[in-house]
Amino acid sequence: MIQNLSIKNKLYAGFGAILAIILVLLLVAYNNFSSLSAANGWDKHTMQVLLAIDKVNNSLLSVQTEARGYYLTGSETRLKSIQEEMAGLQPAIAELKKLTADNPVQVERLRRLDVLVASWVKDVIESQVTQRQQLGNAPGAADTIGRGPQLSQGSPAMAAIKRVLEEATAQEEALLNERAQTAASLQQNMRMVLTLGGIACVVLSLFIVVALTRAISTPLNNLTSAVGRLAAGEQGARATVVSGDELGQVTEEFNRMAQTIQDNQQREQAATNDLRAKVDELLGVVSRAASGDLTGKVTITGSDAIGQLGNGLARMFDNLRVLLTNVQKAGIQVTTSATEIAASAKQQEATGVEQAQTSVEVLSTTKEISANTSQLLKTMEEATSVADYTTSATADAQNNLRRMDQTMQNMVSATDSINAKLAALSEKASNINSVLTTITKVADQTNILSLNAAIEAEKAGEAGRGFSVVATEIRRLADQTSVSTWDIEQMLKEMQSAVSASVMGMDKFSEEIRRSVGEVRQVTDQLSGVMDQVQKLAPQFDMVLQGMQSQAVGAQQITETMMQLNDATQQTVESLKATSEAVHQLQYAASDLQSSVATFAVNV
Repeated sequence: MIQNLSIKNKLYAGFGAILAIILVLLLVAYNNFSSLSAANGWDKHTMQVLLAIDKVNNSLLSVQTEARGYYLTGSETRLKSIQEEMAGLQPAIAELKKLTADNPVQVERLRRLDVLVASWVKDVIESQVTQRQQLGNAPGAADTIGRGPQLSQGSPAMAAIKRVLEEATAQEEALLNERAQTAASLQQNMRMVLTLGGIACVVLSLFIVVALTRAISTPLNNLTSAVGRLAAGEQGARATVVSGDELGQVTEEFNRMAQTIQDNQQREQAATNDLRAKVDELLGVVSRAASGDLTGKVTITGSDAIGQLGNGLARMFDNLRVLLTNVQKAGIQVTTSATEIAASAKQQEATGVEQAQTSVEVLSTTKEISANTSQLLKTMEEATSVADYTTSATADAQNNLRRMDQTMQNMVSATDSINAKLAALSEKASNINSVLTTITKVADQTNILSLNAAIEAEKAGEAGRGFSVVATEIRRLADQTSVSTWDIEQMLKEMQSAVSASVMGMDKFSEEIRRSVGEVRQVTDQLSGVMDQVQKLAPQFDMVLQGMQSQAVGAQQITETMMQLNDATQQTVESLKATSEAVHQLQYAASDLQSSVATFAVNV
């Protein structure tokens, strides 16, 4: 059935089938991709839930940390920090509820978490904060809070909160693992679909291409074979019609054309034989005329091309006989006239050659004068260009030196500013030394106070052990502060030395720049004098150049006039030579004409 379709429909059908396969493959891949995107969205949602749980844990830990800091110090800053952390706890829980609103188990678990957190805040945090506020700055206030059951044995409410958060985290991690497995399965399916679909698409495409190729190439091969045999001279060559498409129609038309060609060749062969006989007869008469025998008669007549050619040849031979008779009579007269013209042309040629030699000598002298004038003019133009370039270059150099002078002035100002800033920097370093001295004294006092605190802690026994550790850490920090202060002091001394050296170097640099400014100004003045002298040369060069240009124009006009005169003389000589040569050729032609005409046999 495919053989009876047109080529256009075959191509449409083949490409349509390939396109349909690709569309089916894309549809399946799109469905898998949508499922995979949904799975990735749920994975992202689970990660957001886990992040929200960690945020709630961090908020609870921050509240505990700030509360314990407040128990130890009683600082109002710590109390404000507790309130700020507690204010951020409820939004974190609300965000977690919002993210788990689609999970009934998590919703119930977070409801219990909300109750536990409220109870913990009320029963533990707020009660202990109130107790610490009541104790104020009384000695042992921190120890009193620390011996409480909530701190010494751990808060049961906090343990319950952590269990709830751990259960929520475990469930979300289980969901995350399950969704990860689903996503991996979808990815595997996607790879399988793309692999199998791609293989099927390639196989079906190859099948369609092979089918289309066979449907188109078979008629073309038959037609090509028949054309080759016909071109080789086989008049009976015909192509086999194997399809009903355009190629089948072309094959049928080719067979009809081959039959027509064969019939025409047979008719042309018969006409060719008749024509050959008439042409042979005409060639016999023309061959005799070519050998000088014009007595032959043309008997071929008729209305076709050969008959008209025979009539024309008969008239041509008649006219040629009359013409040859007249030519023989005129040949004698031409020979006599040519001899007289040749003698006159010889005399005129001798006179023309003498005039041409004189013109050549004058033209050579004129060209030499013009060349010398042009060379002198070119030299003056180069001198003028050099003067102009020298003036321009001197002006540019003067401008550059002025800009250099301004730049050096700016550098002097910048150097003075840098010296002032270095002096201010040295003064600031001295102020820092005094501050470091104060810091060193404070560190020493802190060290002494921490030592006294450690002694008092030893006296207090077991109750002052924690305070003894704090005193030791304070003493260690004081020692580190002293060491760091000494290092900073050494660095400041080195910086002051470097600043002093920089100030001295900048002073020397400023003095060098000022000396260079004076030298640049001296060079600028010298260039101004040179430029004035060069500018005076330019008008003088212009005057000389104008005079040379006028002389060059006059010399050029004289040269052109002499060249025209020389060309006219040469043309005259050439014309005389051509005339003489033509006369000689005329003589030779008259002689040849007489001898050639004498060979013809004319029967008038």
